[in-house]
Amino acid sequence: MSSNQDFVQWFRGTAPYIKAHRKKTFVILISDEIIQSDRLTGLIHDIALLNHLGIKLVILHGSRNSIDQHLAKHNIRSKFNRNIRISDVESLPYIIQAINEVRSHLESQLSMGLPNTPMSGSEISLVSGNFITGMPLGVIDGIDMQHSGKVRDIKHEAINDLLEKNHVILLSNIGYSKTGEIFNLPAEELAAETARALVADKLIFVLPGQGDSKLADTLSTSECDDLIQDAQTPDHLKSLLELAVNAIQSGVKRVHIIDQQVDGGLLLELFTRDGYGTMITNLFYEGIRSADIDDIGGIIRLIEPLESSGVLVEHSKEQLELEIGHFQVIEKDGMIIACVACIPDPDHDIAEVACLAVHASYQRSGLGKQLLQLSEHQALEQNIQQLYILTTRTSHWFIENGFVEASVSSLPKSKQASYNIDRKSKIMIKTIQGSSNGL
Repeated sequence: MSSNQDFVQWFRGTAPYIKAHRKKTFVILISDEIIQSDRLTGLIHDIALLNHLGIKLVILHGSRNSIDQHLAKHNIRSKFNRNIRISDVESLPYIIQAINEVRSHLESQLSMGLPNTPMSGSEISLVSGNFITGMPLGVIDGIDMQHSGKVRDIKHEAINDLLEKNHVILLSNIGYSKTGEIFNLPAEELAAETARALVADKLIFVLPGQGDSKLADTLSTSECDDLIQDAQTPDHLKSLLELAVNAIQSGVKRVHIIDQQVDGGLLLELFTRDGYGTMITNLFYEGIRSADIDDIGGIIRLIEPLESSGVLVEHSKEQLELEIGHFQVIEKDGMIIACVACIPDPDHDIAEVACLAVHASYQRSGLGKQLLQLSEHQALEQNIQQLYILTTRTSHWFIENGFVEASVSSLPKSKQASYNIDRKSKIMIKTIQGSSNGL
C-alpha cells in the first residue's frame, strides 16, 4: 500500500512540470561518450518520453571522443589553438567520418521503436538536414584554423515549422558554407547558437561530470560570471558557462548542465522539485520583495536614466515616498536591479502598473515580464481585473503581454485629469479576469 501511495504522490508531483513543459522548445546536447556507452538506451527512452509529452525537441550530439579515436587510428595527431582543434585538410575526411558515424548510430537508436522498454512501440519522427550554415574561424594568433568553423546562420524558421508538426530535429556538429566547404563546429557552441536562434525555453547539456568542479544546483548569470573570472575554474567549464550566460542574455529562459553518468538524470532535472543537475537562470524568483522606505534611493538610481531619456515620467522623491507601499523590487548583491508599482484606483476596479524598470545589465532576462506577472497576481488578490499603463516607448512589449491600446476616457477620472497631453503617452489596458500566470 505504501509503494502505491508513493507512486501516486510522485505522479502528482510531476503534473505541474508536465503542464509547464508541454509545447515548449528544448535544445539538448548529448556528448558522444554517452552515445557510445550502454547508458544510451535509457537516455533514448527518456527522449521518447519527452517527445510524447508534447515537448518540442532539437537533439545535437558531440563527436570529440570519436574524432580522437579516428585520428589516432590513422596516426594523425591533432593540433589545438585556444583549446580548439585545427581541422586541417589531412584530418578533415576522418573528422567527417567520425561525426557521421556518431550521428548514424544515434539516429538508428532513435528510430528503432525502443523494444523491451516501457516505451516499446513508440516511434519518433526524426528529421535531419542542412539546417546549419558554417563559416571559417579564420586566422587566430597567426594560425590558420582551416576547416575549424563557427556558426554563420541557422535555418530557425524551417526548424520551427518541423517542430510544430511534432518532428524531432537531429543536428550534427557540421556546418556547410555557401561555397560548398565543410566545417567542424564546436558542439557546445552550436547547441547554444541553436537555442538562441529558436529562443528556446531550455538549453540542456548532457555531458561528462565536471570532476572536482561541483556546481551549485542553481546559478544566476552573475554567479556564472564570478566563476568565469575565478582562476581555479577549469577552462572547459569557463567556456560552458560563457555559452550559458550568452544564451540566457539572448532570451533562452534556462540552461541546464546534467552529468551523464546517472541514469534518468534528464528526467530528474526536468520533473522533480530538487532537480539533479545545475540550472542557470536570470529569473530571480527569490529576489522579489516588497519595497520599503529605505529602497527609495536605489529606486531613484534605477529609474533616473529612464526618466532622463523620456521612457518613464519623472517621479519626485515625495511621490515615491507616498507610493512606496505599492512597489515591488528585485535586489541583487545589495543593488535594486528592477522595480514595479501596482497602484489600485480607490474608486474603480482598475490598477495602474507604474515605474516598471529593469537595470540595463539585466534586460532581456525575463525580469520585466516576471514583475508584470506579479502585478497581475497582486491585482487579482484585491479583486481587480483590469490593469493600465501609460507608455511612450514600449507599447509593443505590452501588446505582446496582452495589453490593448485604449483612449483617455478609459482611465479613471483622477488619472484623466492629470494626463499630460504634451507627452502623448499611449494608454494600454489589460483584462486579467481569472487566474494569473504562475510566478
